[in-house]
Amino acid sequence: MHIKNVLASCAVLATAVLAQSPAGFSPSTKVPLGVKYGDIELCPGEELPQAVPDAGNPSVFSLRPYPATYMILLVDLSIPFDLFPADETKTLVPGLGPNRTTRLHWWQTNVTRNPKTGTFVYPNNTALAPYAGPMPPQGDIFHDYVFWLFPQPKTFVPPSAAVVASYQDPGSTTRFNYSLPALVRQVGNPLAANYMRVENAANPGAPTKPTFGH
Repeated sequence: MHIKNVLASCAVLATAVLAQSPAGFSPSTKVPLGVKYGDIELCPGEELPQAVPDAGNPSVFSLRPYPATYMILLVDLSIPFDLFPADETKTLVPGLGPNRTTRLHWWQTNVTRNPKTGTFVYPNNTALAPYAGPMPPQGDIFHDYVFWLFPQPKTFVPPSAAVVASYQDPGSTTRFNYSLPALVRQVGNPLAANYMRVENAANPGAPTKPTFGH
């Protein structure tokens, strides 16, 4: 994998992107995180056809050394409030933009970086929430899906066994309303990020190829 070339090409193509996570959302970071789906490398803020991230787990990598243990998360920041009963909306964590909340799509723990390849690796069956591809509702706007790299300190306490058991189902409603600020309070700020924008493939005019062509 030519990691330097991948990250350099994204820097050139996405010159308008000032951060690696969407503007207007906290937490945020300007440190790049490499993400690839097959031969397609994700540049921050890139619009992808839904079929690309739905095809399977991405490869995540970095030029930075990262010698400790980490967590990788993928979170949708654009879940519309109208998916929930009106009396529940006051309890929803803020997403990106008005009347939007979050959904957890991947929470991989026990992540380490292979110093020879730069790729992040992890043992099988160690995800608190196994990877699930984007599921933006038909007729809705583009959703922002953010990949986050967080530290995993020895003091990290995972959610309860019942919650983790529920997370194993990619379609579980328990994955809605995921609080990134709560994770920050426990483990610290994200170390790096990247994000993609995806809309439902059935929407008129939905992308059929990545923004930058690759």
